[in-house]
Parts: sequence; C-alpha cells; structure tokens
Amino acid sequence: MSATAAPKVDPRWGDYEGEGIWYVCDDCGALKEVDHDPDFRNLLDDLCRDISVSSRELYTAYDVGSGGGRWDVIPSEGLFKFTNADGRVAISDYGVVSSWNPNTHSWMWGWGFPDGWVEPKVLEAVNTAHRAGVLNDWQAVTERLLAVNEHQAWHLTNLVAHLNDWPLVYRAQVNDMNWHYFALSRPSWAN
Repeated sequence: MSATAAPKVDPRWGDYEGEGIWYVCDDCGALKEVDHDPDFRNLLDDLCRDISVSSRELYTAYDVGSGGGRWDVIPSEGLFKFTNADGRVAISDYGVVSSWNPNTHSWMWGWGFPDGWVEPKVLEAVNTAHRAGVLNDWQAVTERLLAVNEHQAWHLTNLVAHLNDWPLVYRAQVNDMNWHYFALSRPSWAN
C-alpha cells in the first residue's frame, strides 16, 4: 500500500484520506485533524532530513537490512540486536515508539499501550517524547491514537529519536497487521 492510498477506516472518521496527522477524539470517536503550528511542522521536516541521514549511515556501517539478517529485542534490558547474515551482532538501546497499521493508518503511541503490552524499560524514550509534547503543546504527541500515513509515521519516530539524542530509527512487522516503530541509540558491535 502506498503512503497516499486511502485507508480502510471507520466511516465516523470523516474526511481523513491518508494525508496529514489526525487524532481520534476521546469524546465522539471521530477523527479530527491535528492542530499544529508551523514551528512543529518545520521541526518534523528538519528531523526527517537529519535522522534519515544518520539512519542511512548506520544501516550501511552495521549492514542493517541488507538481507539474510534478523532483528531481536531483549525488552527487560532495553536492548535491540541486529544479527547480520555473516553472524556479526550489533546492539543498541531502544525504545518502542508506536504500533502502526498500514491498512487503517492507525497509530498508537507506545506511551498509550495497555499495561503489560511491553516492558516499561522500552517505553522510556517515548515517555520522554510525551512529556515534551505536553510541555510544548504538541497535540500530535499528546493524543494517544492518531491516523497517519507511512511518511508521517517516520516523522513522528524521528522526533522520538531526536528527543532522546538517538541517531537511528527502525520498523519491523510484528504480526499480520501491525508494524512497530523503534528509536535506537548508536549501535556497537557485540562480537
């Protein structure tokens, strides 16, 4: 599905057609477009460039995503492992940013996950972002449920990485319907 394809959404969600950042109203369940100022939009655009560059550099340096490898997490320690096809292992600290469904474009912030979904340790990064959202009145970061396209999903993940001084973002499909987005520290070789 392309980032601009119209999602399959509940008809109560109104005018959302797969563009922008929208939130689910707690009162009526309808989708409404997030109100954010130009400074917030500019920050997301800047971070898209900066974090994308650092992520590409680290993907190359640590041979991430080149095929034949795998990823694993050690949630109790907050560690993310990339194992390359040749057996080399790179390890990073990580945080779960969100769960995203490309069919409905639904995004749930990690800080809003139901208790027990993930270890508290891996929510520290997204909790930092939530606190910054409250402090700066960034509605896109303070509403638990959003509707976003793939492009916006990366933007929001980049924001979490930036707020934690981490240079790397990653996503992985975790079941038939959902992807998890991650912010990661600079990896180091484990072997």
